[in-house]
Amino acid sequence: MEKRGLFYYNSLVAARLALALILFAAPARAISVQEARDRIVAGTLKYLNVPYLWGSEHPKTGLDCSSFVRLVYREAGVNLPRVSRDQYKSSVLVPPRQVLPGDMIFFAMKRPGTARVDHIGIYVGRGYFVHAGVSHGVHIEPISKAYYQDRLIRVLKYPGF
Repeated sequence: MEKRGLFYYNSLVAARLALALILFAAPARAISVQEARDRIVAGTLKYLNVPYLWGSEHPKTGLDCSSFVRLVYREAGVNLPRVSRDQYKSSVLVPPRQVLPGDMIFFAMKRPGTARVDHIGIYVGRGYFVHAGVSHGVHIEPISKAYYQDRLIRVLKYPGF
């Protein structure tokens, strides 16, 4: 089996497990910040391998980066603005030593070295983030890659997180 096939199979297994965790969670009670963060991280796995489609908010046809983040957060009970620049403006700074899974990572992909936000992902822990990228759709990447480090603007969190 080729690597892509094995990765796809493992992604499907992880996505099904994440979906089961979300579906069987008690929906009627208020959840803690930690539970919301856990749901956000688990929710990222649900959309692995969804193709990238600019401007789309529908996982069956594709997602862009900001709609992916908005969808995952909404499923955890948090409402975010639609576009990455507005998501950036509505969030608060996280000191580097306080970054936690579920925080949002903002990038300047088109103009590296600037503060012009045009891409977003979700930090999932251990140095990795999940995002909807143009070439691979929703996937996991190490934040340590030079490509992302050159384009990183900052990590922010939703107010109250």
